[in-house]
Parts: sequence; C-alpha cells; structure tokens
Amino acid sequence: MAVRSSAQKVLSFLLVAAEPVTRPEVALACQLSRPTVFSAMKQLEDLQLVSDVGQRSGVPGRSASLYELRADAALVAGIDIGGSNLRVALADGRGRLLAETRQATSAVGGPGVIRQVVDLVNALGKGTDSAGARLTVAGVSVPGVVAADSSTVHYAWNIGQPEPYDFRTPLVAGLRAPVVLDNNVNLAALGEQWQGSAQHLRTFAVIAVGAGVGAGIVHEGQLLRGAHGGAGEVAFLPLNPHYRRPGAASPDEAGGLMLLHQAQARPGWHQGAPTSVEELFARAADGEHPAMELVEEESRRIAAIAASICAIVDPEAVILTGGVGANPALVARAGELINELAPFPPAVIRSALGERASLVGALAVAVRSAQADLISNAGDRSHTPVSTSAP
Repeated sequence: MAVRSSAQKVLSFLLVAAEPVTRPEVALACQLSRPTVFSAMKQLEDLQLVSDVGQRSGVPGRSASLYELRADAALVAGIDIGGSNLRVALADGRGRLLAETRQATSAVGGPGVIRQVVDLVNALGKGTDSAGARLTVAGVSVPGVVAADSSTVHYAWNIGQPEPYDFRTPLVAGLRAPVVLDNNVNLAALGEQWQGSAQHLRTFAVIAVGAGVGAGIVHEGQLLRGAHGGAGEVAFLPLNPHYRRPGAASPDEAGGLMLLHQAQARPGWHQGAPTSVEELFARAADGEHPAMELVEEESRRIAAIAASICAIVDPEAVILTGGVGANPALVARAGELINELAPFPPAVIRSALGERASLVGALAVAVRSAQADLISNAGDRSHTPVSTSAP
C-alpha cells in the first residue's frame, strides 16, 4: 500500500477520533506500522490538516505527542430554510458545532430567501472563532421537492415559491462554496440517523407535520429519493375518495394550516376557535369537544400516512416531528391507531431532535461531503511503498 493510502486511512481515523491521539495509538487503530504512521502524519501536517497539540502527561514512561485534526481543516454550514424560521449552524470537519442561530424567515420567494440565507451565514461566521475561515461546503434544507438535477426545487409554496426555482446556483455564488441541496424532511431523516432517534435503526420513516406534511424514508441505511426526488411526498397520498392532486400553492390536508382552517369552520367552541396548533391541543387536553374531535381526526390522518408507508417499506419505527407532529398527544394516539392499520405495526416515537432535525441533517451531509474531499486530497506526493503491518 502506498503512503497516499496510509495518509488517507490515518486521516479517516482522526476525523472520528473523540480526542487527541498519539502516533502509537493511530498505528494500533489503523493496523499500520509506526514508520508508516510517522510518514503519514508528517504528510498530513504538511497539508495543514493535522497538528501536534502537545504532550500526554500523567502516564509512566516517555511523553508522547498528541495529534488531532486542525480546527481550520474544514468549515461547514448547515442551513434549514423553513416557512417560519431560517436556521444556520457552523461546524468543523469532525462535525463539532461551532455556532448556531436562527431568525424568522422574512423574505418571500426564492431570490429573497437566498439573500437572507447568505446574509445570515456571513453574520454568523463573523461572530465565531471561525471568522475569516473559508467555507468548505454547505448543506441546505429546503421545503420542497428537489429535482434530479440537485438544483431545481418544486412546490416550495410555504416560502412563497410555488413555481420551480433553481436554489443551488445562486446559493453557490452567494456562499462561494459547494452546496448540497435536499428536501427538509429527507434531511430530518438523515439528522435523526446521525444524532437522533434513528441512530440504531436501518429502516425507518420520519413524518414531519408542521405547516405542511412530508416524510423522509430510509431503507437499509439509505435515503429513498425516487426517480424525480418525490419519494416521501405523502401530502399527495389519495387518502379519501374525493382526492384531487393539490395545486402548487395548496396547503397539505394533514398540515397545521389546514388543521387551523378546519378549526375556524368547526362550531361549538367555548370562547372562539383556537388561533394556534398549540392552543388547539391544549384545549383538547382540557376536554373541549371540537378540539378533541380535530385532534382525533388529525391522529387518524397521520396514522393512515404511516400505515401507507408501512405497506411499502415495512419500517422498524416511524418518527414524528414538526410543530404539529411532535405533540405528545398526537404521537401517542397515532401509535395506538397504527396497530389497527399496519400489517406489522412499527413503534411510533417522537423525534429526539425536534425542530432542529432538518438543520442537523443539513450539517450531516455537509460534514460527510467535506470529509470525503479531505480524504481524497490527503495524497502522498512521493508514492513510496512502505510496510503496512501492525506494530
């Protein structure tokens, strides 16, 4: 094996190391000889990817130098564009969070939202230890269907962009970095897989119920996107005999906007219809009859969506998230109802990441992309073959 491959193997280990390590520890973990690790580490230092961070003290024998990935080896951004909030986070090459912020999504339409994203990323970068560092890659979550070209987004009605629009090209120009673009619920699923409720699951679905409804489906560890990027667009499920495909700007039948619209039309309220989903669920918990009816109807819609997914991919678990979906009453009732509908009822659980799930997923794809580039670039210029036997 050439030194180039050894350097890549060492770097791969350092990218996941929880703390600084010595060269003998690297040699043991990577099953490489100590001279090979010495050469590989020197190469990585020359590439300004790894640094000596001091000596290990408090142990018998000769002190050993400690090494870790340089903090400035990579800077990644996770961006979650939502109808209500815009969230941005910065992380290093190992995925360690450096800074995070959010603000209301004030712009309407693709061009305005992109300007707001770029401004917020730049502002966050100036206020952190990463100030001045060049962005390596950005992962971006969008509330719509991302086409096979990885740029064009369809059905982004809740940010004022119902017509197809190329989000990626202007984001690349504004951020001056590569951009990985994906649907917000797809990224919520990847976020749960990386740091949330699905870390030990191979096949699962995340159903996000907020202003609208959507699903991210992971089968055997891999995200399902479909031929046109539309896998998981459960708002299009024909769940009633009067179904017609909704228009580009139509609210989803099982989403929060439609739920509140139904509340306004429902008679029998004690002091007027609720004005928020939180109020609706609170009044249902207090026993107000119209609220209890609406929560039950919503629970049945979500259970029907979950059962439809179960009939196709047979998930181990269904994870509910979003401003509506994460409500404990909805999670509990949908979990009961799924037993009546699915052939092999999965566990129905609440998201561990909550409203941050799509942001964490955006960071996950950015970190993976940055790490792949670092490993690819960690080549040896000499191509000198050396022994790879363990010490």
